Amino acid sequence: MSSIITTCALDCPDNCGMIAEVKEGHITKLRGNPDHGYTRGYLCRKGYKYPTRVYSDKRILHPLRKVDGQWKRIGWDEALDLIAEKIRFFKDSYGDASIMHYQRSASWGATKHLVKRFFNLLGNVTMQTGSLCAGSVMAAQKADMGARLGNDPEEFLNSNAIIIWGKDPCKSSIHIVPLLRQAKKKGARIALIDPLRTKSASLADMYIAPRPGSDGFLALGIAKELIGKGLIDREFTEQHTSGYEGYISLVESLTIEQIARECDVSQEAIRDLALLYGQAKPASILLGYGINKWVHSVEMIRLIDGLGALTGNIGRTGGGVNHGFLTRRHFDSAVMTPVSRKHRLIPEPLFGPGILEAKDPAVRMIWINGTNPMVSCPDSGTVARALGSLDFRVVVDHFMTDTADLADIFLPATTFLEEDDILVSWGHNWIGPVNKVIEPLGESKSDLRIIQELAGRLGLVQEMAGTAIEWLKRLMAPMEKAGLAVERVMSSPVRCPSAPQIAFPSGAFSTPSRKFEFLGDYHVEREKTRPFHLLTVLSSRWLNSLVLENEHPDVPIAFIHPLPAQSRGICDKSRALIKTAAGELLVEVRLTEGIRTDALAIAQGTWIKCGGGVNRLTECLMSNSGEMAAYYSTTADIEAFEY
Repeated sequence: MSSIITTCALDCPDNCGMIAEVKEGHITKLRGNPDHGYTRGYLCRKGYKYPTRVYSDKRILHPLRKVDGQWKRIGWDEALDLIAEKIRFFKDSYGDASIMHYQRSASWGATKHLVKRFFNLLGNVTMQTGSLCAGSVMAAQKADMGARLGNDPEEFLNSNAIIIWGKDPCKSSIHIVPLLRQAKKKGARIALIDPLRTKSASLADMYIAPRPGSDGFLALGIAKELIGKGLIDREFTEQHTSGYEGYISLVESLTIEQIARECDVSQEAIRDLALLYGQAKPASILLGYGINKWVHSVEMIRLIDGLGALTGNIGRTGGGVNHGFLTRRHFDSAVMTPVSRKHRLIPEPLFGPGILEAKDPAVRMIWINGTNPMVSCPDSGTVARALGSLDFRVVVDHFMTDTADLADIFLPATTFLEEDDILVSWGHNWIGPVNKVIEPLGESKSDLRIIQELAGRLGLVQEMAGTAIEWLKRLMAPMEKAGLAVERVMSSPVRCPSAPQIAFPSGAFSTPSRKFEFLGDYHVEREKTRPFHLLTVLSSRWLNSLVLENEHPDVPIAFIHPLPAQSRGICDKSRALIKTAAGELLVEVRLTEGIRTDALAIAQGTWIKCGGGVNRLTECLMSNSGEMAAYYSTTADIEAFEY
């Protein structure tokens, strides 16, 4: 029996430190690494059961080619020879942009960026821009502060008040929960703002359920009360902010009565929330991803950020408006993008229509790795039409997903337990080693190895040559210059030496003005064509679309308040049909008073061929800036299903 230190590389803010127990080349157990300074020796349920994914009998372990609509097992040489031939053909016949590379973050390992390097070297291929997860908050905090950067999570222990806004840490960030509980024991008061009464409400002293998408107005209401009660930091606003007068004019343009109506929150609740935040300095705000999924998300987040600046809670211990960290600050961008090119870019929220509408040249070939766009992108029906319109599709994955079903070539990838890599988290400041725990199963190969073998067929051998460790040293050159060697990281988790404990200390913002930039204008066009806001939330059982076929419910579970359900003749555990402008979905209903009467909630990630696929319902909508998928701006109706 041997114990190997590694790190969970899945797309999660916690990225747990792991120890794998291995016997005769087989993983017998995964457990938490007590030497990881943030995750401290325990994993989430998804981490503990990850070996079931590695050893699943549904996992594809050899290359496949689709012939006459049927999958045929082939060898790696045949697969890569064919792919290289197709790349040369499309480049020569239609131009570089006829080939598209689409990659997301199913694995967060640093070497995954090298696939992007390869396609950058290949030419002016079509690539994606925008985001399916954090585009709005990155755009908002870049505009306000210069970057998405929060205080170290340990700083919650120094907060006297904490507002959890649009986040369910008991589900999505379990290692923040002990910090919140410790802060509460030290006297901090906690408020939760969410249209769903989640398990995280048990942490809170105050719970507010605003109308979905009205968070900007709620922030303005809090600001109005803070100003009225004299709870603002005039020294901070005078010395470290810009646009203050316009912001104040915006706040004064609305009455508290108007704001309360917009939010569907009582004036008393708004005042209590303002007092909690304004009187308990230092106070912090913990932002989640729910608020990130609206057409007007950037503006809402900027107004929430404004509360931190208004009270002087940004740049100080125990404060901040905290969401995450930019991981690329540790990477050498010249390694990831060695050639400056003008790539044609398709926004991820418009993935389906973007491909269909691309001209001169049309997209004819796509390489997909680290993602399952049929399930993760908005409007699955249009995504299916887009992928179906292409001449050649390559999918690199572990399983035959809905996206892989449409491929011409399937290439089997290794899991993070079969690779060497480094993990730079976007949810905390610890860097983790990803050490190979077992040899690759079957014929699976790492993304790096696949690209290197393809590069050899396309005249790019030298540009992609090197072991994973050699490439990590090149990618992580900024980290090494800061005194942290790759070899040191591979031995055990370590806190990043260049990561600040406090973001923007003493008001040192990285905006062009070097000051915090207030938002001075806010208009929301409400076009609620159907009675419910559709909230596509995280599952506690699986992460995004990393769900095994046998883990799927018979039909997706949808949560609705009893009052609108009763008026439609819908009973608990009955079947119902949810309809939107994009499509319809059969669901099993759960009645709960823990959701507003104007919302429906369904877990994201289930596969279409297993009866799920909530993005069959979502429209191709995008945030006003930041190119973020505005999933929550889709409205829906629900009706009893007649068998």
